[in-house]
Amino acid sequence: MRQENPELPLRLEEIMKRLTVLFALAIFAVSLAASAGEKKAGEKMVSGTISSIDVANRSMTVTDAKSVSWTIAWNDSTRVKGGELKEGQAVALAYVEADGKMWASWIKVGTPAS
Repeated sequence: MRQENPELPLRLEEIMKRLTVLFALAIFAVSLAASAGEKKAGEKMVSGTISSIDVANRSMTVTDAKSVSWTIAWNDSTRVKGGELKEGQAVALAYVEADGKMWASWIKVGTPAS
């Protein structure tokens, strides 16, 4: 008569728990990445080139291909991806209007201006 290993069900159970946790983390990571550049309610999108920047006051002017300019402010909650904000750099961003200013929600540096 063959004797079963009592540790085998425990190992399978542990493997299943780990796979479940990894699967949940993978779903979370994909959903987080998908929402990183997603436009939220009330946000407006802009793309262009930084024509001037005032890092001390956290403000920049972005000018698009049609020479329309926006003065955009940012704060600690603004997500900046792709590099350093500097004059002449192409950017795409989303902003909301509050307190008489346009506040960037996120900024992607190096995105070709349209």
